[in-house]
Amino acid sequence: MTRIQRFGAALAVMGGVLAGVWAARARAGQDDLKAFVPADGAVAGWSRDGGLQEFAGEDLYTYIDGGAEIYQEYGFRRVVIQDFKNAAAKSVSLEIFEMETPAAAYGIFTFKRSGSGKSVGLGSGAELEDYYLNFWKGRFLMTLTGFDETEATLAGLLAIGGAVDGKIGEKAGAPRLVAALPVEGLRSQSVKYFKGLLGLNNIYPLYTARGLAFTEAVRGVYADGESLILLDYGSAEARSEAWLELRPGLEKSGRFEPAENYLADAVAFRDGKGQYVAFNEAGDRIAIAIASTLNWALTTVARVR
Repeated sequence: MTRIQRFGAALAVMGGVLAGVWAARARAGQDDLKAFVPADGAVAGWSRDGGLQEFAGEDLYTYIDGGAEIYQEYGFRRVVIQDFKNAAAKSVSLEIFEMETPAAAYGIFTFKRSGSGKSVGLGSGAELEDYYLNFWKGRFLMTLTGFDETEATLAGLLAIGGAVDGKIGEKAGAPRLVAALPVEGLRSQSVKYFKGLLGLNNIYPLYTARGLAFTEAVRGVYADGESLILLDYGSAEARSEAWLELRPGLEKSGRFEPAENYLADAVAFRDGKGQYVAFNEAGDRIAIAIASTLNWALTTVARVR
């Protein structure tokens, strides 16, 4: 065997080894997700009801009719679903979503919450509202649905959620962009983190795709209902190019009219609802403030650095 042949054989062996390692990691990831589901008897009074379901990648559209797109925009990998029941015929449905990154899991958590739920001590953040419990931890988002608001059902939501929480060792904090929101007057449960146009248009539709190829974004609502949105483009150059496309698109959209005369570095409009919408460039970001008063909008975007 020549040196080249030996080298080729060695590469083939190495390739086989690496392929085996990658396949094992993929299998381990799948097994880990299923392992997060509590077994029968793991939660006192509750047992599994039926078999476990799993959907990965594009198959999510089969499971969620009309709502899968936002999960995909954040970065969806797979979900497992398991129903539980107790002796009193109460039911809880558990969904465990594996996202691509902790930021994606945090984002879909903020997207799903209404802002009026009760914070509970699960994962990296959790809210209980009516008979729904949502919490996130690491790359994972857990949604538990109880179907009624009885004491037994709510206790089951928290107990099953706690059992899942205890099985997940991965931890992470909120994306750094969230900390860029000014904290004075911020309603903490109003914060929404998003990754694309579906998320943005759910919050405040600009009705233009030009200049909106941001890498990540965040929205916060303040004391009197004013909002601040930060679009991060990853670099000042990308932000500058985006603004050169976004501003004329806004001016020609027919949805905005220039605000009355003012002296400021920012650009301000009034939208169809009579709200003031101010835009400002700041480093890698475009800041957008939406308020009933021009002064708040201009002052707020000027604070973003």
